[in-house]
Amino acid sequence: MTGYNADLDRLDAGAGELRGFAGQAGEIAGALDRALAAFGACWGDDAAGRSFADSHQAPASATAGALSSITTTFGDFGDKLAKTAETYRHVEESNATAMRRLDG
Repeated sequence: MTGYNADLDRLDAGAGELRGFAGQAGEIAGALDRALAAFGACWGDDAAGRSFADSHQAPASATAGALSSITTTFGDFGDKLAKTAETYRHVEESNATAMRRLDG
């Protein structure tokens, strides 16, 4: 034996939680996008406003994109945890079946 033990119920629960977090992150990202869109180009069109926009628009867009990608990241990781639990269960069942055949 390896001493390795997997808590499959906990993996399944964690997968569900991550999917929930993905949904929450999507809602937050959507609310932020809508709020920022409502403000529009609020920094003005004078030299100071253009300078502000030049310095801050690209990083703000990158941050908004990263926040949106968290939704996918959490969801994908949750799916991988669920698949890991499913695979582990399948392997355990296959091993148990093989051992019963050897004993029989």
